[in-house]
Amino acid sequence: MRLTAFSAACALVLPSPLLAQYRDFDFSAKREATASAEGATRVVVEAGAGSLRIEGKKGLREVRAHGTALATSEERLREVELTAEREGSTVRVVVDIPEDRDWRDDDRAALDLVVEVPDDVALEVGDGSGEAEIVGVGPLEIADGSGELRIEDVGGPVSVVDGSGELTIRKVRGDVTIRDGSGSIEVSEVGGSVTVEADGSGEIDARNVTGRLHVRRDGSGSIEARDVGGDFVVDRKGSGGISYSGVKGEIRIPRNKRS
Repeated sequence: MRLTAFSAACALVLPSPLLAQYRDFDFSAKREATASAEGATRVVVEAGAGSLRIEGKKGLREVRAHGTALATSEERLREVELTAEREGSTVRVVVDIPEDRDWRDDDRAALDLVVEVPDDVALEVGDGSGEAEIVGVGPLEIADGSGELRIEDVGGPVSVVDGSGELTIRKVRGDVTIRDGSGSIEVSEVGGSVTVEADGSGEIDARNVTGRLHVRRDGSGSIEARDVGGDFVVDRKGSGGISYSGVKGEIRIPRNKRS
């Protein structure tokens, strides 16, 4: 799978001191959009500021998006748009929130979004800021800027590029690949292998992994591996300890981290 230019940009979003203000809105309005998913092979969701929940539904033949637009003024509220369109074999859901015109005027907007998708179609997500939860979907690729991210019950491989915030991944029927900036990582019940390409800071806790657990580069924070069916490998490790138990394959960790 691949990252779109939008998703790659979302992955570079850094935490903003303004995020705490995103709940301080005086105006709100409902938004909804629907597109046919009959014969579709991919769903792309391009979200922005605000919470995000994506739910996979068995037998669903359309993509349903709905949520609440939030803003500090009526003018800004009118500018928040939600669309769902079919482009060949792809369904694309897009949240359009124009950039703040004047950072000093407290002129803000967001959209709290829920998207229902077929549970057997590949999903690609770009999310800017705010909490995100993805449950019961097919193969998944996500780039997330900031905020807590929870992924559960995925019927295929998972690829995550995450800027900051806690990351939790559970019940994946495939391989998991992670590139993370900061925040803890918890991965469990994976039917394939887990690869952490890079992690800046925060704990890594991986357990009940059928295949291999490979941490290529870790900056700071502890690493704990439990019940790994394949090898446990750490290539490069900064500060923080490494612990493991129930590893059935070979264990290869930096010499200075061996007990």
